[in-house]
Amino acid sequence: MPEVISELYIPKPPKEVYAAARDLAGLKPYLKDVETLEVLEDHGSTSRTRFVAVAMGKKVHWIEEERWFDAELRNEFDSKEGDFDVYRGSWTFLPEGEGTRAVLKLEYELNIPIFGGLLQKLVKKLMQENVDDLLRGLKERCTAA
Repeated sequence: MPEVISELYIPKPPKEVYAAARDLAGLKPYLKDVETLEVLEDHGSTSRTRFVAVAMGKKVHWIEEERWFDAELRNEFDSKEGDFDVYRGSWTFLPEGEGTRAVLKLEYELNIPIFGGLLQKLVKKLMQENVDDLLRGLKERCTAA
């Protein structure tokens, strides 16, 4: 099953970076392939978010369930609704020097007929670009004056 991982140093304290990550709707401008990011429910330690993205001209839908662990400054997420056969991952926000090492891991399986085996490498490339863009966007939000 494919997995993508992205890491990025953000020169802000972990609690601040974690708080910015919790504002998922605020990260939408940094996700170029995401057409819709709508927080459906937010109960503090859990939330549900609806996503619609476009990959190679095809819309991909999913509802992500997030679990936020404030004391550990981490998040786990998965999707049981939508086009992904498997979609799960985690964010961690680790102290590093004066800032934070943000790590985003995503494991997925997307078996849509138009995305046959020949296109799976391209899908993985797009998924990697999206997690990289998400962390770059998080860094930009945290460091904007």
